[in-house]
Amino acid sequence: MIKILIVDDQRLVRRCISAKLNAVDEFDVVAEAEDGEHAREIVRSHDIDIVLMDLNMPGIGGLEATRRMVSSAPECRVIALSMYVDGPYPRHFMELGGAGYVSKDADTDELVSAIRTVAAGDPYISGDVAQRIATNDSVRGSVGGLNALTVREIEVLRQISDGLSIDEIAAAMCLSPKTVAHHRRSLFEKLGAKNDVQLATIANAQTYCAASGPARAEAGGRQGPES
Repeated sequence: MIKILIVDDQRLVRRCISAKLNAVDEFDVVAEAEDGEHAREIVRSHDIDIVLMDLNMPGIGGLEATRRMVSSAPECRVIALSMYVDGPYPRHFMELGGAGYVSKDADTDELVSAIRTVAAGDPYISGDVAQRIATNDSVRGSVGGLNALTVREIEVLRQISDGLSIDEIAAAMCLSPKTVAHHRRSLFEKLGAKNDVQLATIANAQTYCAASGPARAEAGGRQGPES
């Protein structure tokens, strides 16, 4: 039996995915979590084989949660289930030790295949995501921008776009305000922004592009894998 933890800040999405996966004979969704902090607590107290991790969540966020989880519980394999199929997220996630990456527009069959593949010890990346990672890497050196950001910088950018102050970001990410301020200055330099409003605009544009691919347009904005 493959024991699964679903991490997503939207309860309806968690319940939908859980119902579909529990219908598979060898799958057992043993827990759900609404954020990265709760997910880490569950992994410490439960025997989890696979974590399905949303990347855009309140608090420390999916990337940082994955980094900490892989460090503290390397036997637990993390699959990103995210709307972010372009930009820096897929590459950074896999570099952090993620075991698989699946778009939220994937159908249930692909998600099931990804879980089985990762549980068997092999990585899994959706074909369209793998192609975009390769494309982004090929131009990263000359274009820079979002693809040049570190994991911490991405998380700080996301929190800034949510309207959090430096002190609030520091508390959410368990960092010092000085460290957050350093990442903020780096964001200004790398993205050519002059203030937080411009940073938020860049972050929101990235989210829009991630959510506006052909698959999502065909799906009519659905959330979670369809069967």
